[in-house]
Amino acid sequence: MRWAFLGIGRVTPRMVEAIRMVNGHEIVAAVARDSDALNKWCERHSVTQSSADFHRWCESPEIDAVYVALPPHLHFEYIRHAILNGKTVLSEKPLVMNHEQALEIAQLTDEHNASVHQATAFPFHPRSQAMKQIIASGELGEVKRIIAAFSASHILNRGRDYRTDPTLGGGCLLDLGWYCSFATQWLTGLSVVDVSAMGTKSDQGVWISAQAIVRLSNGAIAHWDSGFDAAGRKWIEVAGSQGSVICDDFLRPWDLAKPRFWVHGSDGKARAELIGTGFQQEVAMVEHLAKGRTQESEQLLSIAVESHRHLDLWEKEMNDRGCDGTIR
Repeated sequence: MRWAFLGIGRVTPRMVEAIRMVNGHEIVAAVARDSDALNKWCERHSVTQSSADFHRWCESPEIDAVYVALPPHLHFEYIRHAILNGKTVLSEKPLVMNHEQALEIAQLTDEHNASVHQATAFPFHPRSQAMKQIIASGELGEVKRIIAAFSASHILNRGRDYRTDPTLGGGCLLDLGWYCSFATQWLTGLSVVDVSAMGTKSDQGVWISAQAIVRLSNGAIAHWDSGFDAAGRKWIEVAGSQGSVICDDFLRPWDLAKPRFWVHGSDGKARAELIGTGFQQEVAMVEHLAKGRTQESEQLLSIAVESHRHLDLWEKEMNDRGCDGTIR
């Protein structure tokens, strides 16, 4: 599969490595508007073709797949253009900017029998799959509580970064709140019934902190916490009537050699699990993508679309509550 990278941001080196670790895949071209940065990126990663023309590489017969690694406000345009030109699509999160755009992408995917994927990679890690199996097995009893907390305090110290600009899809809601919804759905299969939320905006007008209490379809309650104002966290806990499963680095192990999680019983006893030592979840994601449109890929795209519905509700609740106080 021949790839074009649309965007050369901080997330791209990991995907360069993952794609090149899968047989039959190569990176043919990279696209960015900053020519100096693009030339340096291409030299560093040994990519021979480069351009500032994003549409060209969505259309090119030299390309089979595009990786959309641009700020969120550009995702819809180039995902759509790639679908219409028969390309496989891998998009960084969030999929697009809102639920309306997500529904249109899903419709186009169906109409063109397209292969569209979203680059949330934790579902491909055997640790994540083991946690999901434990929840589904009934070992924890009926799911009662979910706590998902994802934060990154270094974001606002980066200087130039789209996450500080609301017009580009910035803010912690799309960047980190995304994982709260996606992980809750993927792990439990439960849907959202109601959302109550609060948050705080920065003086640039982006959400720097966003919290939600969510009622799920079985009556369980989820607590979602995202923010650029707290230290780095990738925490998730699913508690049932008889036990709980906890992971403190759920999105991606801090240390690939130690992909751990814990299972706690109602008797106070706990066990630690170590599953998938050294596993590269991004490589597994690329291998899955190479299979084309599958039942699993359709399910993951459906979760992504539903995540945008949840994020829209979450933001509406914050706005309705007048959560527009700023931090300067």
